[in-house]
This record gives sequence, C-alpha cells and structure tokens, in this order.
Amino acid sequence: MFLPGVLRNGGFGLAHWPRHARRLVLSALVGVVAGLGAVFFDSLLVQSLTWLVEVPMAWARHGIAFQSAPGLHTPIVSWIIIPIAGLGGLASGLLVFCIAPEAEGHGTDAMIESFHLRGGYVRKRAPIIKLIASALTIGSGGSAGKEGPIAQIGSGFGSILATFLKLDTADRRILLLAGAAGGIGAIFQAPLGAALFVPGVLYRDTEYEFEALLSCIIASISAYAVFSQVFGRQALFTPGPVHFAMPVELLPCLIFGVLCAAAGYIYIKVFYGLRDHFFKPLPIPRALKPAIGGLLLGCVAWQFPEVIDGGYVWIQTALDGKMLWQTMAALVLLKMVATSFTIASGGSGGVFGPSVFIGAMLGGAFGELGHALFPNLVVNPGSFVLIGMGGFFSGVAKVPIASVIMASEMCSSYTLLVPLLLVSTITFLLLPHKVTLYEKQMDNRLASPAHIGEFARGILSRMTVGEAIRQRPVSVIAENMPFHALIKAVTNSTESYFPVVDKSGRMTGILSVNDLREVLFDDSLRDLVVAKDVATAQVARVRVGDSLEAAMDIMARLQIDELPVVADDQPDEIEAMLSKQDIIDHYHDCCLI
Repeated sequence: MFLPGVLRNGGFGLAHWPRHARRLVLSALVGVVAGLGAVFFDSLLVQSLTWLVEVPMAWARHGIAFQSAPGLHTPIVSWIIIPIAGLGGLASGLLVFCIAPEAEGHGTDAMIESFHLRGGYVRKRAPIIKLIASALTIGSGGSAGKEGPIAQIGSGFGSILATFLKLDTADRRILLLAGAAGGIGAIFQAPLGAALFVPGVLYRDTEYEFEALLSCIIASISAYAVFSQVFGRQALFTPGPVHFAMPVELLPCLIFGVLCAAAGYIYIKVFYGLRDHFFKPLPIPRALKPAIGGLLLGCVAWQFPEVIDGGYVWIQTALDGKMLWQTMAALVLLKMVATSFTIASGGSGGVFGPSVFIGAMLGGAFGELGHALFPNLVVNPGSFVLIGMGGFFSGVAKVPIASVIMASEMCSSYTLLVPLLLVSTITFLLLPHKVTLYEKQMDNRLASPAHIGEFARGILSRMTVGEAIRQRPVSVIAENMPFHALIKAVTNSTESYFPVVDKSGRMTGILSVNDLREVLFDDSLRDLVVAKDVATAQVARVRVGDSLEAAMDIMARLQIDELPVVADDQPDEIEAMLSKQDIIDHYHDCCLI
C-alpha cells in the first residue's frame, strides 16, 4: 500500500509539479495498470472460451469440438452452443443490470459519455463488472470484441486514480482517456493506433482531444510494454506478402470505399434497429434480454460458428487466401446480425473486433470476386482483406486516421498505407454524419459540454443571435387549437419546439412533444384541452441583439436545444427559432474555416 499512500499524500511533490509533467507520470502508471488489466482480461477470455465453449462441445461431440464440412472452410459445431450462449447472456445480464447498468453494451460509448457528460467520473465497481460480464458474454460464444471492455476497464482505473488523488476534472478526463488508450493499445498490439483512436473517437468530425494525445501515447506505450513482456511482441495477424499495383488498383479501391460505406450503413441500421425495434419493446426485464440475444446468437453460431467471439482465426484464414468469396460475403451479413443479437440486446462486449471481421470478410469477398472477373484490375485480391479491416471501421466509428494505423499495426505492415488511406477517406466521407456505431460521440469540441465553457465562451460573447439565425419557417400553434388538431400538427412537423401564439400573433407560450405526453393517453381530457393548456407559459427567449453566449447559457440551464428569438423592442413578437446546432454551425463558419 506504499505507492497509493505516497501519491495520496502528495509524495514526490506530485501536487506541485507542472500539470503536463504530472499528467505524463500518472499516464505512465495508468498505462502499466491498463497493460496488466489487458493481460488478465485476455487470459480470462481464453479460459472462458475453453471451459464454456470448447470443452462442452468436445464432450457433446464425443471428443471432437469442430469438424470441417467437405469443400468448405466452415466448421460444424454441436447444437449445445445455443443454451451455452443463452446462459452466458443470462449471467451477464443479471450481473450488469443488478449491479452496474453502465457496463451494458459496448464500453467505448460509456467511456465517451463519461468524458463529455460526467467529468470523466467512473464508479469503482463498473470496470470490474464490465470485465466479468464481458468474459461471460464473449466466453460463452458471443459475437463481440475486446476493445469495449478493455477501454472501460482502463479508463475506469484512470478515472478512479484521479478521484483518489483528488485531481481536478480536466486531469480526470485526461487519465480516463489515457487508461482507455493503454488497454486498447496493449490488447490489439497497436500502441500508436490506440493513442490516436481514443482522442479521436470522442467526436464525429475529424477532431481530436489534443490535450490528451501525449498522455494517451505514454499510457499506450507503457501498457504495450507490459503486455508484450508477458505474451511477446507479435502482430495480431500475419498477412504474408501484400502488394498494391499503382495506379491500376486505385479504381477498385474507389469502388471498394463506396461498398464499405454502404455496408457500414447497413451494419449500423441493423445494430440499432434490432435494439430499438426488437429488444427494447420486449415485455421482459432488461436483465433477461441478453439471454434472448444469446439464444438467437447461438442459433446462428450453430450453423456458422465463424461468428463466435472476434473471429480472428477466420480473419487470418482469409488473409491466407483459404476462404471462398461466397462464404466471406455471407459472413459479412451473418456477423452483423450476430453482433447485434449479442450487444444490442444488452450483452457486454466491444464492436471493434466484429467491425474488423466484417471489413476483412467484405474485403476478401470483393478481392476474390474482383480478381475472378477483372484480373487486370484487381491484381492482388488478398490485399483487400487488410484494406477492408481499416477502411470499414473508419466510417462506422468516424476515425479515418486511427483505423488506418491500427490496421497496419495489427498486421505489422505499412505496405498498403496508400490504399488504406484512400478507402478510409471515402468511407468516412460517404457515411452520413450522424450514422455511427458510437451514439455518445459529439459532433465536435464546441458541442461537448467538456469544452463549451473553456474556449468558446469568449468568442460566443462577441457573436449575436441575429448572426446565427438560419432562415427557415417557424411552426407556430394557435393557442385555441383543439388537442386532436394539435397532435396532427406536431406529428406532421419535423420541428421539436412550437411557439404558441394568440389571435394577434403574440407569443403566449411554447410546447414540445414532451408536453403532450401527460394528456396524450388520457381520453377524458382530449375534448377539453387546447394548445394553451399544455404549453409552458413562462417562455425563455432571446433577443436578436443578445450574445450567443447568453443563449447557450439559457439552453444549458434549462436543458433545451432551441429558443424562440424575438425583436429587441417587441419581446412577444417571434421572429425565428435558434437551435444549439445553429450556434455550432455559425461558430464553425466564422472560426474554423
């Protein structure tokens, strides 16, 4: 207990060190612990898969866990994988939802949310529960990866250490990111890629948390050194000789980038579609839903066990050119569905591993088919497996640079850097801005509560509301509008807030969709209520000449996204609606271009 005591009591003069020096020293410590966590988690996963999947299936098949189907590179497993995956989901669900609900799903989103909205704070129990729950989910055959759990485990330690040392919120956020970078860099043998991934995955735009970059690098190096000391320095995959014919294969890369964007869009829609329209509406406790997801995953894995866990063995098989393009094409869709069953149901695991698998299979299928049809254009079909690993993930995670570096590091080869950059850029640009695997990402630094008060307030104080208004019609509601007509007007509109006006056009209130919920299901009130009855009478508003800083302060205080804008001399005459996005767009137009 010597080191914690020394640190807590300001040993080594840590409290008086310059901020950057203190961060780097603590980041190195966080990296060491994250590396040890990665060692333990990786070993735990191996044991879990052995005892929860391989041993029971070997027993069920009388000593043969896997058999090869003639003519195909598809193993056959016992039906026993169905109850195994279901029980693993059940155990994980009960553990998570009864003790630490924030450990649900893929942990990277939890890390992102903690950074933006919780000041970098993580509960002490969350990393431990995430570790055990993920081992149960993945170890029982779940289609999930290691990045989410290890990100939450590493970031959790960084946050807990900062809280233990009574550091300020800025330092806690930095150590949170450093811990995540350390864990990911170690377990994927990609220290530089992880150091770029973590500060970049916070935002949908190509922005980085620059203040954390050095800390993430130090933590990632420390964690990678620890992990390599135990398991040795070796690449995650061995691609063999890979080549790229310049400029002949640039055209296939352009086409493949479009294909990656289309596949990424489908993947995200399937993932969140199953969550929102299948698992959420299920009339059972949340703790039991991962068991349903596990049973469904087991049904898929029974016939297509390539979808089990991260599927790294099959990525290597594809890199070796030993899989049919038809099989790889089918596995793209099957992995999307299997991952959605596992994680969208509430199971615990990451989405990076499955995304790498999908990208690799997509690249393998594209390369082999393209080579068969156009051998003069697709000269090196095997190279597209590696290109797909980085290219696909760049779009779905909004990390075009980090994904290229991580794919190269995982294969210990930078030979395909040019096509990787090309495909990653195309995929990133073509996927819609809001379509991402990580829901908690903010658009940019200005949109993050972690920064709005730090660097934008001075600039926003010099900008006026009138400058940021976007010319669009305002959806006003007459205060005497009957409730049934009000419901129809709100349903047919794309707006979220509706000013309520009297006969002379003066604003007397404002309402949102949330205001209608109290009356919506009460049939006895429907014929009695008009718009004025459900509207908020005390309307917060801004004038055309007010500063954008004042507008943002009001939005933050009331936790709303839009405000009505009135003339400076006529406070009841509405002129426009000002949204938070309008402010962000205006800021970018003036300052970042």
